Amino acid sequence: MLFLTFLISVAMTSQGLLKKCYLEQFTIGDPEVKIQIYFEDHIVKNHQIDYECLEFIISRGYYKVALSLYENYFLLNHIDITDRIVQFLKNDKYLNQREMQTLFKLAMAKSNQVQVVQPVVQWAQSKNATFINIKFSHRQDAPACLNAKLEIVEIKNDSLLIEAFGIVSHIPFKYRYAIKLYKPIDPATSYEKVESVGTMYVNLTKIEPVLWLRLTEEDYKTPIWWDLKDNFRKDMEEFAQMLEKESERKEKYADKQAKKNQKKRDQDKQKLNSQKIQETKRQLEYEHNQCYKPGKCEIGWYQRQ
Repeated sequence: MLFLTFLISVAMTSQGLLKKCYLEQFTIGDPEVKIQIYFEDHIVKNHQIDYECLEFIISRGYYKVALSLYENYFLLNHIDITDRIVQFLKNDKYLNQREMQTLFKLAMAKSNQVQVVQPVVQWAQSKNATFINIKFSHRQDAPACLNAKLEIVEIKNDSLLIEAFGIVSHIPFKYRYAIKLYKPIDPATSYEKVESVGTMYVNLTKIEPVLWLRLTEEDYKTPIWWDLKDNFRKDMEEFAQMLEKESERKEKYADKQAKKNQKKRDQDKQKLNSQKIQETKRQLEYEHNQCYKPGKCEIGWYQRQ
């Protein structure tokens, strides 16, 4: 009787968790990928998911679903369950599973160990606005982070700050882009917009309707977003001419500096040679004078003559 009561209790508890974790429509034997897709849909819809669901899914052997849930919900939303999940996964039964080993390592990682990288950035402009395309990736030829989540967007009069958090190949990344703008903008009419997955677009309204020579206050060479050339053909063509003139100016300046540096090197070399000649002359005069002293002429200037 007691055993039967226990079984009924377990069944009721499981049934309650199935409902709480949005799993009541699934049965044992359903493919894991089906449950994973279903869960990801709930995450996208911003449904709240309790920690008990993670343990329940692990205990049922859906390890890929559990890893996906941990990465895309708990980790991306900075819900700290480190102590609880680490304690739960210390059971050797679970740590024999590859996905649970990955989950365990992620849970053990401290926030200050998360790698901070600058996303891939391109920019274009018209006379009235500056356009910035941001891909949350650590390099140009790498794909965008599909689960990157925006955390900070600060558009100020003279600066821009973008921060996002994402996971690539089970490695957490913090994407940070912070710049001082070349010229002031109007934050009130500027805006950002999430584009395709893992990318975003920023539109900065200029206070002064002129073309900028560069994007940042520093002379940092940000790649040009030439895909927008057809959208703002006249301004982008004028911008291209500006860049060409600036390149020619820098080339002339570099050539002038090179000639100036070469002239200085020649002068320094000439000065050094003159010093050597003077030093040799002083040494010869010293040896010559020594030859007129008794006993000093054995190896001196006089004998060499």
